[in-house]
Amino acid sequence: MAPYDPRDWHDFYVMAGGAAAALTGLLFVAMSLHSGAILRHPLYGSRAVGTLISLMTILFISGAVLIPGQSALAIGIEVGVFALYHLIASYREVRRMRPSDFASLSLRRRVLELAGASVWIVLFVTAAVSLMVGAGGGFYILAAVMPFMFGWNGYVAWVLLTEVSD
Repeated sequence: MAPYDPRDWHDFYVMAGGAAAALTGLLFVAMSLHSGAILRHPLYGSRAVGTLISLMTILFISGAVLIPGQSALAIGIEVGVFALYHLIASYREVRRMRPSDFASLSLRRRVLELAGASVWIVLFVTAAVSLMVGAGGGFYILAAVMPFMFGWNGYVAWVLLTEVSD
């Protein structure tokens, strides 16, 4: 059954892991060129670290799926650990922020960013649960998480590089 058989997803996760590895390296180099400005800003430092960790998560998830002989349950537990990490890290980051940190962002942008960040985390947790219980879409949901993660990380990287380099 494709939703719960990691062997059926081999090529997809080779592609996702390779893309994540390449983007992580490129982003690390790009951010290192502006590291001082990124670290001085109240939002950008944590976003930079979060983006790198998120891309590395895609790499680790891809590696986990490609380990021969793992069951969907085992992969679901591994995905769940990463999803829980990102859920807790996001919650802590939101709690840490002060209203003045958002002073430069419009209300529209704040709402869009909250929605964008929330979608992939909700899908991530849902994918983990689905893989663990063997119902609800499994690897199809996990595959849907990847474009959201790549998209969100691309957006954050673009904001970092364009707003910091001004």
